[in-house]
Amino acid sequence: MKISTKIAFSSLLAFGLATATVNFPFPQNSDYGGTATLLSDKATAASQLKQGFEWWKTAFYNESGDIAGVRSNEGSNEYFSEGVGYGMLLMVYFSDNTTSYQAQFDKLWNFYKKFENKNGLMIWKIGNMSESWDAGNGAALDGDIDAAAALIMAAYQFGDTKYLDEARTLIKAMKNAEFESNGLHMPGDAWGDAAYNRKNPGYFDPAYMPLFAAVDTDNSTFWSNTAYDANMKLYEASSNEVSTGLIDDWTDKNGKSEDDWYSYDASRAPWRNAKAVCWHGDQRALALDKKMAAWVANIPASSMSGAVIRSSGQLGGDHNSTFVTSLMTALISDPSYQSKLDEYWAEAVNLGNENYFNQSLKLLNGLLVSGNMPNLTAGSLTPIGPGPAALPRPVASTSSFHFANNTVSVNLNGQSKVELLDLQGRVVRTLWNGIANGSVSLSVSTQPGIYLVRIQGQGVTETHKVAVK
Repeated sequence: MKISTKIAFSSLLAFGLATATVNFPFPQNSDYGGTATLLSDKATAASQLKQGFEWWKTAFYNESGDIAGVRSNEGSNEYFSEGVGYGMLLMVYFSDNTTSYQAQFDKLWNFYKKFENKNGLMIWKIGNMSESWDAGNGAALDGDIDAAAALIMAAYQFGDTKYLDEARTLIKAMKNAEFESNGLHMPGDAWGDAAYNRKNPGYFDPAYMPLFAAVDTDNSTFWSNTAYDANMKLYEASSNEVSTGLIDDWTDKNGKSEDDWYSYDASRAPWRNAKAVCWHGDQRALALDKKMAAWVANIPASSMSGAVIRSSGQLGGDHNSTFVTSLMTALISDPSYQSKLDEYWAEAVNLGNENYFNQSLKLLNGLLVSGNMPNLTAGSLTPIGPGPAALPRPVASTSSFHFANNTVSVNLNGQSKVELLDLQGRVVRTLWNGIANGSVSLSVSTQPGIYLVRIQGQGVTETHKVAVK
């Protein structure tokens, strides 16, 4: 049965938009419910991030009428779809009680739509804000996936359901053109047969899968189970190849390394997995970051540089915020890395303002580790500071619980979380974390044994014992 998702919006719309206030003003300084180790001094980090964002906005954000692009470098007139995705996320999370960046967000989204190809996805590279650079008009998944997530967050930050409708359209377009039926991602929509065997794990984001499942209800199981599991296996296979745990830039369809480099493509992987830990308590993502963190913790932040040879851990010559802050995010995985996490952020700040990619990664990773990139759809979050009330959330999770053939079937109503626990109460895997209204079927893939299934909503917790075969 399909899930029908309804998000209730109150009179917040008229009031919120008229006063240009936002629901989750920066800085949030969230602790993500205790799922991760974060920076010791969040207040100072927030100030440093705001300064870095102001410079980023001046150097790279470029408006022309009702559209805006993110320059590939200062003074450049080339623009990547990934920059649009980064920019949209930054406009959502840096909006505060004095400045809403909704207008800038909308112009970036207009830019994305202006250069959509036949598949409804933005052409990956644009020149002079007016022409396609790529004769094939192909898209790139990394830009598309962040733009879709940013649209969902914008609905909650700015209080307008139109963003959910736009997100749903984009998510469906990605599924149709950038994912295989088995759930594996394709790097873009114009790769031909090569897309079925060349994978870029850092393009995939496990943190977004529950959000996509809640918005694209026609394909909820595809996002929450099929795509999540297939691409996490890519991450895990790549990590398991080497003692460093570093993810490869490119792999084959089974996660086998193509070149043994942790470089600029793979540099998004620790952030994407750390986000899944912070937002959902994702244990598979946590295991990936833990393995990387054990290697990172032995390297001074002042020495960290890339590209890194994964098998040996040999460092490259690029000492910049891409490598410092991307690997910093792996350190959220254990409290024992607190001082090392603080050291890495201090080094990133010392590096000062950098080029487009490095500065974008610094801001995104910094937002996460400072508690300023919360999942705005989560029912447990409430806004801080003055402004309109939080968006109303559906309130409860109720179950008509059934377990057979290693599949949990349950009725969910509203913001809900379903977790698989061992008998000691430790989370083995998050099966669902999102908004639902109807029957959900969740596959349980783990070692045989006796487990607990915990179902949580606002004010409701149920636990059921199951035998996984």
